[in-house]
Amino acid sequence: MSTVPPVLVTRRLRADAARNREKVLAAARAAFAEHGPDAQMDDVARRAGVGVGTVYRHFPTKQALAEALVEERFVHTIAHVRDLLDEPDPWRAIERCFEHCATSLERDRSWASALAAMAGGIPAGPRKHQMGELLALQDQLLERARAAGVVRADLRAQDMPPLYTGLAAVVQTGMGDWRRYLDFLLDGIRAPR
Repeated sequence: MSTVPPVLVTRRLRADAARNREKVLAAARAAFAEHGPDAQMDDVARRAGVGVGTVYRHFPTKQALAEALVEERFVHTIAHVRDLLDEPDPWRAIERCFEHCATSLERDRSWASALAAMAGGIPAGPRKHQMGELLALQDQLLERARAAGVVRADLRAQDMPPLYTGLAAVVQTGMGDWRRYLDFLLDGIRAPR
């Protein structure tokens, strides 16, 4: 007797449910950007103009909502780094990569928290694939920069996440203007003159 393998059915959201989900995500972006992990689900619902039940229908926990936001941020970051491969100046591409990271961290405290949590290494689950993709793109950026002699010869893509988490720590703790620390960081990775 043979068994038929189950078919994965992806259910599309109704148009109004899809709109509500997008409203919840936009409101959550604002709430998490302002309050970081202290953001509350009822605040998200209020900002979205929906009932708190609607928020919980789409995201059963605050953690699930935060994960959806981190997923979004990874997708945007990967797209940005991919675009930087077209930057004709290899050093400017590296600068823009770090500037994008820092401005994203400044606007979104939940992203800063997520990066800080990844300080111990490559995350598991869906983040592992995304981090792998991001590291592969950054490796291409760094290869061009090393070939042009503008970054340290020993700088590798695996060095980038700890550098980003350092920026995340500066943003989270409010130690001052992150641009000053970014200058220190960039001076540290620049090829010796």
